[in-house]
Amino acid sequence: MKTTTLFGRDLCTGDKQTLAACLSGNSRQGARSMFFCNVHMLMLSQQDTDLAAAMSSADFVFPDGMPLAWLQKRLGNPEADVLRGYEAMEHLCQQAAVRGEPVGFFGATENVLSALADNLGRRYPGLKIDYLCAPGVIGDSPGFKTQVAAEINAKKLSHLFVGLGCPKQEKWAAIYNSHLNCDVLCVGAAFDWVAGTIKRPPAWMENVGLAWFFRLLQNPRRMWRRYLIYNFKFIFMAIRLTILGKPEGQQEQDEN
Repeated sequence: MKTTTLFGRDLCTGDKQTLAACLSGNSRQGARSMFFCNVHMLMLSQQDTDLAAAMSSADFVFPDGMPLAWLQKRLGNPEADVLRGYEAMEHLCQQAAVRGEPVGFFGATENVLSALADNLGRRYPGLKIDYLCAPGVIGDSPGFKTQVAAEINAKKLSHLFVGLGCPKQEKWAAIYNSHLNCDVLCVGAAFDWVAGTIKRPPAWMENVGLAWFFRLLQNPRRMWRRYLIYNFKFIFMAIRLTILGKPEGQQEQDEN
């Protein structure tokens, strides 16, 4: 599989076909972890060593946002594309409904999970949602971790979607993934978007790299630091990488 190194982090070429290839690969038995990286997550990983370690330990990190795909292309990966967390979740739920495979959701609130399950059930008849958990405060004791992992494993899920927000969900996945028997996908805001509790950015804004601006307008008090500060850092580092400095090259990795 082709990956591009962006500021020390390896990102896969992203699309639904790539996701399908990853899931059908035979190089690893058991659970696989999948992250969906946007500009905020990439830049936060430059200062958050635990997040950086979690990204390094993940089986796949996909670009979730056009700016990252554009930078991948600029660095010599013409096949680079975006695979957003909500797109992966919808695609895999559709496939799970056809195959009769159970899925689960961990994160958000009970109201969001209820709306999420209702919407997915209407869209994908036959989808088996066997695990819904709004965890609230997440403990860090060994006993708590063992209990949660046992509850999830007892459901024999094909996929567990985690919506705790970045970087909490990635760090959670890095800790729990080796104890679980299902694929773990950290999908962030996808829970709210698919549930309909928060409006999703229009497709045209996603396609031109302005999804961040839509979310900023929705909640400026919460989002201003994330987007204004980290976006400027990204632009600065992208210019330095592609114009002023020596680019980090494309790598070839065989995941199959």
